[in-house]
Amino acid sequence: MDKARWHIPITVVLLCLGIMLSLQFQAQTRVASDLTFQRTETLIAMVRSLSEKRQKLALEITDLGNQLRSQMESSRDEKKLLESIYAEREKMRIVNGTTALKGPGLTITIEEHMPIIYTDLLNIINELWNAGAEAISLNEYRITSHSTISVAEDAYHEDGYSIFMTVNHEKLEYPIIIKTIGNPNNLEKGLTLPGGIMDNLALFNAYPEIEKVEELELPAIEKPTSYYFMKEYKPTEKDKEKTTKTTTPQEIINPLKNIAPR
Repeated sequence: MDKARWHIPITVVLLCLGIMLSLQFQAQTRVASDLTFQRTETLIAMVRSLSEKRQKLALEITDLGNQLRSQMESSRDEKKLLESIYAEREKMRIVNGTTALKGPGLTITIEEHMPIIYTDLLNIINELWNAGAEAISLNEYRITSHSTISVAEDAYHEDGYSIFMTVNHEKLEYPIIIKTIGNPNNLEKGLTLPGGIMDNLALFNAYPEIEKVEELELPAIEKPTSYYFMKEYKPTEKDKEKTTKTTTPQEIINPLKNIAPR
């Protein structure tokens, strides 16, 4: 019983002592954290440290902002580059005739009774290109840099020997209709310049009919142009043996000895 009586007071005393120490520690902590109780030198050091941290954060913010602007500008540049590539691709498709095209333009109709030769067709088409034509077709054949306009002969025609014009090696049937897309006024001016192609044709009583059209449709070429590329020549072992083979003096004297007489 005596031992039990001593344990209780000691426990109470220790508990009170722990509470007092805890309260004192908290009070000292609050005092230490309170700026009003800090020394001037400590406060100056704290201000300098905070100022340096603020400057570092400001530099980081500026750097991140520059990176963001750089990324945005790079993204815009990439977008512009892609748009430029797509636009160039569309231009190339139009030039190569691989896509159909719609727009305002002209039609030039040539009847069979008009004395026109294939060089006149070439001149008309060149004048249209010079006047700003975007696309041209000749009797529904799309004209590109690979098109051919020429003349051919038919010695076995039922009415006897005949000559006819061709486009892409196909016979041109009358009426010959040239369609071109572009600014109609500019195209017409290009064809009807004084001393131009139309005046030259008029000297031979050829008067092609020119008509402005609000919307024309030109077809794409039926067969895209095929490109063939040469491969690098690599000689085989047999070719190397042939090139290293030496000729005998007898072969040099009489190189035609193995050719049989006719």
